[in-house]
Amino acid sequence: MFKHTISSLLLATTFLHANAKKDINQEFQILANNIDTKTNTITATGEVVAYSTDYYLVADKIIYHKEKNEIELFDNVMIVKNNTLQTQSNYAKLNIKTNDIYQNPTVLFDKSTNIWLNSNITNKKENVVDLDATTISSCNCLEPFWSIKSSSADYDTQDKWLNTYNTRLYIKDVPVLYTPYLGFSTDNTRRTGLLYPSVGYSSDEGVFYSQPLFIAPADNYDIELVPQYRSLRGAGIYAYYRLIDSQYSSLNFQAGIFKEKSSYFEENDLKNNKHFGWNLNYTRSKLFSKDDDQDGLYLDFNSLNDVEYITLERDEGTVSTDQKVESKLNYFYNTNSYYYGLYGKYYIDTSESSNDSTLQELPQLQLHKYSNESFIDNLTYNFDFQFKNYERDEDINATIYDFSIPLIYSRNILDDYMYFSVKNNTVFSKYVYDNSSLEVEDGALVQNETTIGVGTNLIKPYENFLHTVSFDASYFYPKLAHKKGDLYKVTTTENSALETELSSFPVTQTDKNITLKFDQSLFDKDDLREIINHSMTQTIIYNSLDEATFDNLVNYTRINFVNGYISDKLTYNFQDDKFIENSLTLNYNIDDFELNFSYYNSKDTDNSNKEDLESYTTSIAYRFSNKYKLGYYTNYNLKEEMKSKEGISFNINENCWSFDIKLENEYMPSTTTSSTTTEVTDQSIIYFELQLKPLGGIKQTYNKN
Repeated sequence: MFKHTISSLLLATTFLHANAKKDINQEFQILANNIDTKTNTITATGEVVAYSTDYYLVADKIIYHKEKNEIELFDNVMIVKNNTLQTQSNYAKLNIKTNDIYQNPTVLFDKSTNIWLNSNITNKKENVVDLDATTISSCNCLEPFWSIKSSSADYDTQDKWLNTYNTRLYIKDVPVLYTPYLGFSTDNTRRTGLLYPSVGYSSDEGVFYSQPLFIAPADNYDIELVPQYRSLRGAGIYAYYRLIDSQYSSLNFQAGIFKEKSSYFEENDLKNNKHFGWNLNYTRSKLFSKDDDQDGLYLDFNSLNDVEYITLERDEGTVSTDQKVESKLNYFYNTNSYYYGLYGKYYIDTSESSNDSTLQELPQLQLHKYSNESFIDNLTYNFDFQFKNYERDEDINATIYDFSIPLIYSRNILDDYMYFSVKNNTVFSKYVYDNSSLEVEDGALVQNETTIGVGTNLIKPYENFLHTVSFDASYFYPKLAHKKGDLYKVTTTENSALETELSSFPVTQTDKNITLKFDQSLFDKDDLREIINHSMTQTIIYNSLDEATFDNLVNYTRINFVNGYISDKLTYNFQDDKFIENSLTLNYNIDDFELNFSYYNSKDTDNSNKEDLESYTTSIAYRFSNKYKLGYYTNYNLKEEMKSKEGISFNINENCWSFDIKLENEYMPSTTTSSTTTEVTDQSIIYFELQLKPLGGIKQTYNKN
């Protein structure tokens, strides 16, 4: 042991001296059983370990050449660079000044990417490693699931980019692909290149192929081009542009077009032989705000000529059957005292041949003043102003002005066990009509709303939990102080032509009522986690003759447990003496098992104002061996006895590869010339996705209408 230590110190001193003399940064120290020092050569043998700031070297024998600043390593050689790049070989030569390395033969392992390479000869200069007769994989090196064999390759250790030449891709021992060149990234750095393609087949549309191209010119923006080809239907392209122009904003823009083949267009009686559109989405905060003020801008502009533009965009994804496509603009500016808002909505009705009769909400303005204390203790006031403009090229338009001034008085009573409040809100409304085929008089309305409330919030601790109870009772009294002109269902005759004309601009009116609210919860005393929550709401409504009727009774319960929760919302209608709505949700996760279930039911009764609906959605998944996952999901309409979506999925997620397969039955919308509504086609679809990490992968889709 004494001899071993002296040898280590001696060689370390020699290395440091040589490095200092030649201004070299690498300062090596060595441990070995035997060291032989000559004029320009140091030889270490027997369990040799040499290390520096960047390198860790192991070999049976090491020779250091002072004049060349080179280290030769013999037998059982292992080199670790920066604790991430590891190589093993029988022989290696390292230049400690330039960091160039020659090895023969070599197994190279990059810990940061899990990529290993086996090569007959390896020659590293600066950051590029040249390899001869190479095998590459990220799987188990004894029996890799996938591997790449090439006549030569080069690997940039800094950019994490690998180029291979005369390349063969193997799955196990079976060659599945040959290409004269293959280059790919070994990490997740954004860079320009091809993303993995999507391949599919449909009995209706033929062979499907899509090859995305990702372009990343800079760190703050990128472009993605996704051409697609459907052999029996047509071809198209979608483009995506993403930009981060500041730390407070982001921009997404997409556009696309798809052209139908004439045979498919005529056979399926489509409305258009070209489907095109675009979308602009932009979010921005701190646009004009300073100091403690806040502001935000949200833009979502959409334009398309029919719903096929959406359904053709991706081979898999969420598909909307909504006939109206919405564009919106929202901007707000918020201070400690005021809130300012600018809003707008524009709709495109794809079911109509013209958009002239579609009502647009452009623009909307809001000014709100937050509550301020008055000269009377516990009395606060605020005000709110809203401007709404509704317009279209055909049919009646309207501009609506609303101005409200609430006064609120509140205080605690009975030693703070209860609270009491009175609120008086006066609302001034003005309706200005235009472009009507009837003689319509502008309307004006003044409403005064008074609310008196009383309630309590109580808490009681127990040994293991806390119990909270709250109860609130309020009396709401509205009064129509003034009305003038034509107002929907205020001054109009029921079922008259004027009432139909004004139906797009309803007047908000609330009957006199009493509302009772009860809420209670149990909390864990240690971590304050909510265990159970239960609430009930009941409103008693009085008509113009002061006749009382019970509004819907709403009961809500949620039980939280360690691995999930169950909740239920139940609505009961007293006039119909029936439960008219029920929604149940269950979420359960334990170990490797996942369950999500939701059920919804509503009934069309004389007083419910609801449709007859009944449906449920279910998703179940089980993960085994931490690598395999089997799942089932369905959306089922019990009323129509129809499944809108059903599928099973199987996922394998290994360290170096993953495979997903999904069999699904779903409904896809389309627009035809023979119908003003969007028709739905039933499709059976099989999705495959294979990913070789970090090489890439492929998606495949097979469907049948």
